[in-house]
Amino acid sequence: MGGVGEPDWEPGQRGAPLPTLRWEQVRRHNLPGDKWLVIERRVYDISRWAQRHPGGSRLIGHHGAEDATDAFHAFHQDLSFVRKFLQPLLIGELAPEEPSQDGPQNTQLIEDFRALRQAVEDMKLFEAKPAFFGLLLGHILAMEVLAWLMIYMLGPGWVPSTLAALILAISQAQSWCLQHDLGHTSIFRNSRWNHLAQQFVMGQLKGFSAHWWNFRHFQHHAKPNIFHKDPDVTVAPVFLLGESSVEYGKKKRRYLPYNHQHLYFFLIGPPLLTLVNFEVENLAYMLVCMQWMDLLWAASFYARFLLSYIPFYGIPGALLLFVAVRVLESHWFVWITQMNHIPREIGHEKHRDWASSQLAATCNVEPSLFIDWFSGHLNFQIEHHLFPTMPRHNYRRVAPLVKALCAKHGLSYEVKPFLTALVDIIRARSSGFSWYSMPCLAHRDLTRGAILCRLCRGM
Repeated sequence: MGGVGEPDWEPGQRGAPLPTLRWEQVRRHNLPGDKWLVIERRVYDISRWAQRHPGGSRLIGHHGAEDATDAFHAFHQDLSFVRKFLQPLLIGELAPEEPSQDGPQNTQLIEDFRALRQAVEDMKLFEAKPAFFGLLLGHILAMEVLAWLMIYMLGPGWVPSTLAALILAISQAQSWCLQHDLGHTSIFRNSRWNHLAQQFVMGQLKGFSAHWWNFRHFQHHAKPNIFHKDPDVTVAPVFLLGESSVEYGKKKRRYLPYNHQHLYFFLIGPPLLTLVNFEVENLAYMLVCMQWMDLLWAASFYARFLLSYIPFYGIPGALLLFVAVRVLESHWFVWITQMNHIPREIGHEKHRDWASSQLAATCNVEPSLFIDWFSGHLNFQIEHHLFPTMPRHNYRRVAPLVKALCAKHGLSYEVKPFLTALVDIIRARSSGFSWYSMPCLAHRDLTRGAILCRLCRGM
């Protein structure tokens, strides 16, 4: 299949022994159009198939020339079904003397995490409670109806309109959380049902594309806080994060007054993320990728919203109500997701194992009934990132097991009070971190002070 040392075994040769490969051979295949990856010590050539990958070519391509075993288990529910698609791509297996992971990774940690995952599966923590998610959908729909009834019965005055906007913003925020559950296929056993329900929630209830969200969000989960792999942190040159602060500082790139980015963040971050950035990017994605079904779902949201409120406000007033709801919703999205993702590192690929890479990019917020509901259980961000397909109502049960694993291996398991988490966001922005007073690259606390913005923070 190519150059010297490449396997000449064809996938169709059933019964033939698999060629044995070394990591030095695998590492050479991490280029556009030429990617291999390793799953459970078997080597797969995904070069051509990546474009047909349901999660997108970037998602699977980000694991090129790596051991993707834990990512494979994290993203897929029905492994036996997915392996059918992998079989034609099989080109070899790692030589017996080769380690399962390439690079200086903690083998014991990897083994312990996989044992933890097996224990979690045995405890049936990947099984969802239909009643829980049914109540979530029910209270979202109830808020939509309540907001309309308030205007219908009390009239379009300032007080009813303000209350209706707040209720609709809460409904929109909770819809984000519910579609997020569906996108991770954590509600229904059948992936198709999850995807169909996500299209309804994301399209009819929110006016966005489910495919667009998954395209962005899965990359974030695969490589959180990694430049050029996680779209949530690739925000330069508007904002500088982590190692990009050092790079821009060394090259004296002065696109914007970065020493004041903690101030202009408040003008273009929380108020405008969903209203401007998400709306434009979402529409562009649907048109460029020809997601016509998502476009129809999104159109149904705008038709319903405008037809519901134009009779009371007229077209200008209905549009103003829509803007108010989006701005309020945007504040929720930015602050709630940021409080869970104040990382210790934002930088380039480190090729860590799954558990270490997820823990390095996440922290938790102390749970309570209100915080759990208000944040959509994203206060358990560590557990969510380690087990993205786990139904959120089981995070509390798995949290002690994750904490014990972290304690055993000396990994940080950071849990903050809610107010402290909010204060940390403000403190990070008001610290004025910039290349005007740049500490050296070797300073390991650098990235904690560099969290000056986190637009599009992945949930």
